Amino acid sequence: MAISRNQFSGRKALVLGDDNRSFLSVIRSLGRAGVEVHVAWYERTPQEGSIATASRYVTKRHQLPEYHQKSEDWKLALAALMQHEKFDLVIPCSDPFLIPLQQHRDVFEPLGQIYLLDNLVYGTVFDKFKMNEMARANGVNTPNEALVTRYQDAGTVLAQMRLPVVLKPQCSFSEADVGMRHCVKKAYSRDEFYRLIGEYLVSGPVAVQENFIGQGVGVELLLLDGKALMTFQHVRLHEPLYGGGSSYRQGVEVDQRLLGAALALLSPLRYSGVAMVEFKVNEATGEWVFIEVNARFWGSLPLAIASGADFPLGLFAMLVEGKTDFATKYRKGLCCRNWTYDFYWQALNVKADHSDRTLCTMPLTSVFVETARNLLTLRERSDTLTLDDPRPGLAEISSLLALLLVGIRSRISRIYKHLPFIRKRAMLDAHRAAAKANTVLFVCKGNICRSPFAAVMASKMTTKSFSSAGYLGPDHRKSPDAAQRAAQRFGVDLSDHESVLLTDEIVNSADVIFVFDIQNREHLLQHYPCVKRRVHLLGALETDGPLAVADPWGGSTEDFEETYIRIHALLRSCFR
Repeated sequence: MAISRNQFSGRKALVLGDDNRSFLSVIRSLGRAGVEVHVAWYERTPQEGSIATASRYVTKRHQLPEYHQKSEDWKLALAALMQHEKFDLVIPCSDPFLIPLQQHRDVFEPLGQIYLLDNLVYGTVFDKFKMNEMARANGVNTPNEALVTRYQDAGTVLAQMRLPVVLKPQCSFSEADVGMRHCVKKAYSRDEFYRLIGEYLVSGPVAVQENFIGQGVGVELLLLDGKALMTFQHVRLHEPLYGGGSSYRQGVEVDQRLLGAALALLSPLRYSGVAMVEFKVNEATGEWVFIEVNARFWGSLPLAIASGADFPLGLFAMLVEGKTDFATKYRKGLCCRNWTYDFYWQALNVKADHSDRTLCTMPLTSVFVETARNLLTLRERSDTLTLDDPRPGLAEISSLLALLLVGIRSRISRIYKHLPFIRKRAMLDAHRAAAKANTVLFVCKGNICRSPFAAVMASKMTTKSFSSAGYLGPDHRKSPDAAQRAAQRFGVDLSDHESVLLTDEIVNSADVIFVFDIQNREHLLQHYPCVKRRVHLLGALETDGPLAVADPWGGSTEDFEETYIRIHALLRSCFR
């Protein structure tokens, strides 16, 4: 199927998402073909908002209530939107947007066509344990693996494997909390393994795998009833040191071994839709293993589209017009970079131990040569910057420059604020403000780790009114299990806490606001400049120690406990 500028003129789609890769790619793919593209459920705050909504191909932006398991508001609003606009297709771009629709498909499917998976397929491919079992049953190579359901069995499992080991939860997201990702992590020591396994088992069984050293490879597919209509393959050039989504990739010829393995997994399910099947390949030995299936649009999608494998348009044509005949050729050798992610990768790669084969590092000379070669041969592409739609890319460049400037300012500010006489004045100002205040607000990034603990802990010390909020959505997110366990050791119950998004009303009602790091303070001053005299760093309550209270999100129970010890000490210095 060749793409024409107006081949789907008159058609209308609703795209749900918030990231700057698959979300933007789907918008552009459909918009270039003449589809009227509407978007919803995107992040709307200036700092965290999706630059995808700046695309020229977005016709209309809809503000829907955030999904929450206990709320009907989001459901009623989305249903009303679908009834009013009569979309030809609704496409959720990532798990947090797909799961709510999948779970409530009986409500939405009568209102219009939605890209969802068959319930049996959904229950299989979103379960990492089931997919690994299916892989083994169909002769697909997998890493050495064992399922741990009880802590007392962990030692037996570890004795049969070599460190490091990979710990995988059953699902990345759950319906109960689609805003919280359950991450795959590596344990490099016995102590780290026992700590992580103890934390993971609280939420359910854990798959423990031996670490397979190799390069990440993705086989991308559009299927109908298990038959491949379109294929593409990429290799990861820059992978996060400890695993995760890549920041730089290259399109290559499809490896028939890996394609066969992908179809061995998806064909028996009569899978219909898009999928990216992830593998690791050791080029030195030729060995490979199956990692997982991404049963929705994936982060490396911009590369496939730039190379000529237009999966979003193919999906739209298949579901809306019943087309099944698609071009199978694409350009090999193009490379596509996510500038923001690669900025962080480059910084970490410089500092990393390049002798550690378990880390995804590259020699600095290779990084330079690789980039220079791809630029000179015109094979370099960007996830966000394209000639026909430059605004998202320019917005990302602007964000990166702002990030660099903030970093420089923060370094200068840290030096200045740690000068002894400045630190003492900051402490006196913070104590005076707290003493006069009747209402105290604690603000951190997400309101799931530091600020809720501080609000509850402070309320145990004095009769003042304490509250907490965060500026990173969505709201109604639960505190991580590790946070809840650590907080319990201080007599603080976070089990019922749900995150609250910062609003003008919340800010204006506070006599004094305590934040936990420079980023929190910069955000408040940028968006609420009138509060400058009311905002104080919590670390300023003492003249010793760092001004910033580290964010333990994603860490262990011990990491949370260390942060909470610091918060408790700072609060005692002021509110006892």
